[in-house]
Amino acid sequence: MSTLVEAARSTAAPKTGSAEEENIGNQVRLVLCNPCPERSTFERRRETRHPYPYPIYLTPVGRDGRTPEGKTLVVVGKHLSAHGLDFYHREPLPHRRVIASLDGGSGQWIGLLMDLSWCRFCRHGWYDNGGRFLQVVPSPLDEPAERLLLDL
Repeated sequence: MSTLVEAARSTAAPKTGSAEEENIGNQVRLVLCNPCPERSTFERRRETRHPYPYPIYLTPVGRDGRTPEGKTLVVVGKHLSAHGLDFYHREPLPHRRVIASLDGGSGQWIGLLMDLSWCRFCRHGWYDNGGRFLQVVPSPLDEPAERLLLDL
């Protein structure tokens, strides 16, 4: 990853612009390299995580661990894998189990019962959250009334 940063620092903008345009271009390249810092530890995950920077709708479930209960809230996705996901939200979530509704395209929603197992404060005032998928369930967003209960 350090080669990306070095390349960003040394890459010059096209000669058609001014020195300020070149400086702006170099700074933008540095910013683009910043979200992917070099890992100093060994990657312990066995499965591939895919970037997923899209809205995810989380609906809390009741005491039975399956029935949708409460308002659906929107979070910002970070990574998605075959067994779980992580995401950003502006505050810690009080729920342990939620139904994650992901856009399946063509107006279809994918519902996945999820166990939220961790939360940590990260840069810029956001909380990084994540957990594992437990099973496929109907998405509450398929219910027209639930669409009105979104907590935006």
